[in-house]
Amino acid sequence: MLDNLTKKLKNNTAFIKLRAVFSSSFHYFHKKMLWGLFSRFDEKFLKFLFVGALNTLFAYVLYAFFVAIGFVANVALVLEYFFGILWNFKTTGALVFKNSDNRLIFKFFGCYIFTFFLNSVFLYVLVNKCMLNDYLAQAILVPPIAVVSFFIMKFWVFKS
Repeated sequence: MLDNLTKKLKNNTAFIKLRAVFSSSFHYFHKKMLWGLFSRFDEKFLKFLFVGALNTLFAYVLYAFFVAIGFVANVALVLEYFFGILWNFKTTGALVFKNSDNRLIFKFFGCYIFTFFLNSVFLYVLVNKCMLNDYLAQAILVPPIAVVSFFIMKFWVFKS
C-alpha cells in the first residue's frame, strides 16, 4: 500500500513541479546567493538543513505538545521520535537525497534509534544533572543531533 501511494505521489504533476522548484531554488541559493558564499558547502547538506528545520519544527511541536499534556520528557521524546521518523523518512529521502526507496526505512530507523539513544542520554543529563527545563534541554540538543544524523544518512542510509 505504501509503495502504491509513493508511486502515485512521484507521478503527481504538482509534486514533480514542487520538487523542481525546491531543487532549482536550492541550486540558485547554493551557487549565487551572497556571492557564492554557500558554494563551499555540500548542496545536499544545505537541503538537509532546510528540510531538517521543517522536520525539527514538526518534531519539536510534537515534543512540546506531549510535554504540555503531561508526559515526562523521555516519554514525550519516544512519541515524538516515532511520529517524526515516518514524516522525516519521506521528506528527507525524497527532497534531500532524491531517493524514495521504502526498503531503506529499516536503515533510517537504525539511524534514528542511534540518535534517539544519544539524544535521550544527553537529555537526561541536561534535565537531571544540569537542572535545565525540558524545553530548553531539547532545544539545545537539536543542532548536534541533526549534524550526527546528516552524516549517518549521507554515508549509510542514502549513500549514493
